[in-house]
Amino acid sequence: MRTNRREFLQASALASLAAAHSTGVASDGRTAGISTDAHLNASEIARRHMIVRDTPSPSFFDGMLLGNGDVGACVVVRPDAVGIHIGKNDCWDIRVSEDITSHVLPFREVLQLWQRASEEVKKMGKPDMRYLETGVPFFREYSERVGSSYDGKKWPRPWPCGTIWINWDPTWVEPSRHTLDLASGLFTLTLGRTDVENENSRVQLFIFVDWETGLISASTDQALLVRSIVYSPETDGSHIGPFESGKSKEAFELLPAPETSSGIFPDFAEFSSFQHFPALGPTSDHPSPPPTDKDRNFSLYARVAGRWSVEPAGASSDVQLKPGTRQLLRIDALVATPRDVLLRRLIQQQTTTRGGQDWISIPQNHVYSAKDLDTKTFARLEVAELATLDPLSVRHNSELKWNEFWSHSAVEFSDHELERIWYENQYFLACCLRPNKVAPGLFANWSAGEIGTSWHGDYHADYNCQQVYWGVFSSNHVEQHLPYVELCENLLPIATKFAEEHFGLPGAMFPVSSYPAPSQIVAYPVPPWAYQFAMTPWMVQSLWWQYLYTQDKDFLHRVYPLLREAARFVAAYVKRNDDKKYHFSPSVSSENWGFTVDQRLNQDSILDLALTQFLLNAVVEASVIFAVDEGERARWKEICENLAPYPTATGPYGELWIDVVNAPVGHIYNIPITLAPVFPGEQVGIGLNTQHWDIAKRTARTISLEGG
Repeated sequence: MRTNRREFLQASALASLAAAHSTGVASDGRTAGISTDAHLNASEIARRHMIVRDTPSPSFFDGMLLGNGDVGACVVVRPDAVGIHIGKNDCWDIRVSEDITSHVLPFREVLQLWQRASEEVKKMGKPDMRYLETGVPFFREYSERVGSSYDGKKWPRPWPCGTIWINWDPTWVEPSRHTLDLASGLFTLTLGRTDVENENSRVQLFIFVDWETGLISASTDQALLVRSIVYSPETDGSHIGPFESGKSKEAFELLPAPETSSGIFPDFAEFSSFQHFPALGPTSDHPSPPPTDKDRNFSLYARVAGRWSVEPAGASSDVQLKPGTRQLLRIDALVATPRDVLLRRLIQQQTTTRGGQDWISIPQNHVYSAKDLDTKTFARLEVAELATLDPLSVRHNSELKWNEFWSHSAVEFSDHELERIWYENQYFLACCLRPNKVAPGLFANWSAGEIGTSWHGDYHADYNCQQVYWGVFSSNHVEQHLPYVELCENLLPIATKFAEEHFGLPGAMFPVSSYPAPSQIVAYPVPPWAYQFAMTPWMVQSLWWQYLYTQDKDFLHRVYPLLREAARFVAAYVKRNDDKKYHFSPSVSSENWGFTVDQRLNQDSILDLALTQFLLNAVVEASVIFAVDEGERARWKEICENLAPYPTATGPYGELWIDVVNAPVGHIYNIPITLAPVFPGEQVGIGLNTQHWDIAKRTARTISLEGG
């Protein structure tokens, strides 16, 4: 019988544990802490690692994280309230100021600036100067000019969808233990309740994000007298909340204010919020850019069961509901974007026409129809339907989906802490990764106010973006990789344009920074960041991993153009020197050295070399599979076999890898870049290029990293 992937992973995990862990033995001879059942129940094991708090956790960074791979929620507990901070992977302030494009010089002219800066500092007697792009005035002026859209603006950025506050009187209601069940994504808060007769009782509040629909559900098991329910939308320029006073920015930089509304009905109350996202950012020449067909929005709609009244909100956009009596609490809230509306229609069309669902990819510069943009109607109708269902039924169905997720793989370790780390991170990935949805940025789908906006919350291609997906194949969750694949497809037009217009080369040069915004410009064309050539092979590396994992030739056929365009660029960029080796010249070591005098520390980055070997090997094999690009294949193979050697130096304990030619031994790095041939390059390892094992081990033992 053929072994399926899940069984293979289980067997591999158990074999690895047997080899790698020294485990205790129970009195009956069994191995302590390890199940003897080869078919592990991941849901049961995940539940062992429930997150428990016994005191209030009012800070966002102490909150419990929920999600369904698209919608995220951070639940915080105060002595007088619980707050649900809501986010979504495709809710973004998408404004981009594109006026920097006219200032970006072709690469050949950047090289001229670099050489001019080198001559300048040598005249100053500083031949060892680093970071010329910021240390030399005229070079710094250029860098600041082309970086002004990124460095000088807060947008683009993830846009929080607001916060729902459930407030009570702490005289009569006291929060105690609250838990997060990793097996089901269920948050449970126990509230101690005291009445005027001093009778004590307990109420449980349950909050979860429905796996299938993204519905945010909050309900109690008994009647609870609350002071109010407040919805507080994110308002640009003002941070009005429980711990902050309002503040404002220049008016021309503000997003349109959110449009909130509320309504009272016999059996429920409702509130909603609509946020418009212009695609163009203001500039000094155009402080109020006109609407475009690339504009976006989101709508939040919520129903609160029972009898309520609306309290005046004054000048703020908050919505405040007051209860008519003590009653069971039930809130059903949903966030909708134009992508959700379009995606629903595309999936329905697939089901109708082909009887199944294929992987859907939507371009980030897609023009949404008027129907797609009507997110208000979509959200209201969705909640109206879901609110008719028993919340226990919704919760049960969501838990079944979580059980299905956990059934893909399981591990059980004698090391409890290691096991906890594995299950917690599997849970967090499930909260922020989902097929057909937008890839999460730096801070995933959890944000509030300014939290989650550093570096624009963007896609950083010098490992941050890729790192999210490093574990999805080994844990048998290939579906979690699909948002990244869509991201690569969306960046391809930007990367090919940058290669052609900036470098005058074929193929695709992927940028270090990007956003899920309609703009098609390179977000950060700034020295030295724009010239980290390793970003190109690194961006497409996991596309090949997915093929190796699935052996899905249909998938490979879809992503082969991405691999090919990346290979075309690096093959055109490398230079064959007199030593008959292909070199990266100039080259940039990620976050080290910058642009240096006469390119002294800008030759043959070890990361460029290792990842290029990975890419060229992959694209050669893929071209053989499809019997295409025979002429290019020969060149790719020839370059791969004759790339420059990894840069080395002699340290106190012998020969070591260094990050670039001439780099000093003993430099303290922020990431283990000198081990790039091992990972992420995957050129040295078990059964791979054993002639490099000694230098790899020596480098690993002696490398110095920030923090230890």
